[in-house]
Amino acid sequence: MRRHSNGFFKFILYIVFPVVILSILIISFFAFKKLALPYDVILKDGKRLSVFAAEVRSELLKRSDLTSVVFSSKDGIRLSGYLVKRRGAIGNIVIAHGYQSCKEKARDLIDLFTDYNLLLFDFRAHGKSGGRFRTLGCHEYKDLFAAVDFLKGNTKQKGCYSKSLPTFVLGISMGGAVAIDALKRDSNLCDGLVVEAAFADLNKVIYGALKKKSRLPAYPFAPVLIRMANYVADCSMNDVSIIDGIDKIKQPIFFIHSCNDVIVDVNDSVNMYTRVLSKKSKIWITPPCVHARAHKEFPITFKKKIDKFFKRNIS
Repeated sequence: MRRHSNGFFKFILYIVFPVVILSILIISFFAFKKLALPYDVILKDGKRLSVFAAEVRSELLKRSDLTSVVFSSKDGIRLSGYLVKRRGAIGNIVIAHGYQSCKEKARDLIDLFTDYNLLLFDFRAHGKSGGRFRTLGCHEYKDLFAAVDFLKGNTKQKGCYSKSLPTFVLGISMGGAVAIDALKRDSNLCDGLVVEAAFADLNKVIYGALKKKSRLPAYPFAPVLIRMANYVADCSMNDVSIIDGIDKIKQPIFFIHSCNDVIVDVNDSVNMYTRVLSKKSKIWITPPCVHARAHKEFPITFKKKIDKFFKRNIS
């Protein structure tokens, strides 16, 4: 009996346990590749994102008010963007897209805000920008710093009494979370934020997404996946908590979120809104729509509410 027990213990220790560990590592590795490495997303209509972006790009470059631009992030990564300059502009808007998206997906916003200069850009490892890894906010704030500086530098009013125009950031999903994080890091970044469907805590989003998309339990795969990403991309996803410290931001923030968002829970925006400092901050819980698509589903209301928010906060 004792010899039989020892044999069973050795079987578990030397066969089952290594197989389980290896399986966890393999599954986590493939999840890491999906999370952090650039790849060409297939859209719902079956078209690849790169093909869609190329088609939109060819149309956008026909515009007389739009220029294709290149600038560098604060850590030297080449970033691609579109600069839209308007005569008599009353302010600047930087458009920050979401995860696994690109600047061309935000093209509809160009003609919604005709009183403003705009900069649409690709975050690192997205679209036409350089970079090896997508870090969902760990390093992307450096890209936003560079984008804001670039837009301010290229739209500064000339003359004896020259000054920079009021500047806002409109961030969608990950772009919104990055915008909040960036403003926490640099209180002079901009004059206000509009964030649509931004997450409050990165770990919560990763755990939830892994569970929904793979139908596997978040544990133990999510912690291993996050460790891989932290090591390879030289970041700390565990520390990306957007809601922490949001009460230190002095600028107003306009939160927009669908009431039935299944990717990022609407309570993320509600909880962040309850903590903000500025009395001029607003929140709009939209009717049901797909994650981060309020600007496409309700463009007239979207424009009206944001125009009002911007004009209230132009000093």
